[in-house]
Amino acid sequence: MIPDVAYLILNYNPDGEEKATDVLNDTIDTFYERKSKHLKCDVFLLDQGSTPSHRGWLIEKQNRFGFSTILLNRNIGISRAINMFVRTCKSPVIGLITSDVLITTGMDEDLYEKAQIPEIYQATPFTDKSDVDYQTWLPSEPYGSDHVDLDKLAAEKKSLLTTLFNGKSKSYLRFIGVELNVMFWRRSVFEKIGYFDEQWKASYENNDFSLRCFLSGGCTGISMDSFVWHYHKVTEKNQSKDRSHDGYLENWPQETRKIWDRKWPQLDSYINIYKPLKNKSIADYPKFNEKFKHNIGLPYVQDIDYF
Repeated sequence: MIPDVAYLILNYNPDGEEKATDVLNDTIDTFYERKSKHLKCDVFLLDQGSTPSHRGWLIEKQNRFGFSTILLNRNIGISRAINMFVRTCKSPVIGLITSDVLITTGMDEDLYEKAQIPEIYQATPFTDKSDVDYQTWLPSEPYGSDHVDLDKLAAEKKSLLTTLFNGKSKSYLRFIGVELNVMFWRRSVFEKIGYFDEQWKASYENNDFSLRCFLSGGCTGISMDSFVWHYHKVTEKNQSKDRSHDGYLENWPQETRKIWDRKWPQLDSYINIYKPLKNKSIADYPKFNEKFKHNIGLPYVQDIDYF
């Protein structure tokens, strides 16, 4: 039976760092406590070459909860991991769960519904911590609480909401770029624009995909109806972002930026990807569209040096 949604929990803990393990433990436990009982789902945890002891611990978690574990002997990057998962699973909706979040009850059902809206190519919840200011909102409830008063969120973000022709506001904010922590996609989005660009193992891959979604007529919807707690910066604290580029890019911050500038030269002079779109679409950015429309499509098979 094909599930409604297939979840990918991404993990990379190259040194078996204890705090990162504790955070992932909370992510998994909370996910199973709060995930929908109405959505049929498959759950996969993909580990990219963590320590043997950490992988042994993952097997113990698998035995407890029954998710499927994919254990790789090296890091293949966020982009390749998502692409491989999308190509392998059969569900009409794919949900990414990073290893440092605590979902809240109802988030999955809300994002599943938001992902059905034609203009939303990516659906994500509000969160307490993000490098993207418009994606953040700090509830009054303590960190990790399940039931968050989202009426306060709607009141604070009201000025950013898009109004429909009947005078009602949409229940999501329209953006291009957001931080990647929890994200839901329709499979048809990948069928339309292709896959994540594997030139980036980490950093820039989400903004690249978001721009291609926008060029193709879609947007990223930040839902007003769901929320996720984000521990944040785990990949920096356990050095997994640095280590993920071992054997590929020596000075990865500079090299990944060079790749970005080659693909999206002088992007900021055409568009601000972190500015709320409100009612605007790709039709309102003809110069941007003409300059970068060739970037939309990307096949599953990509010739990348680190494979």
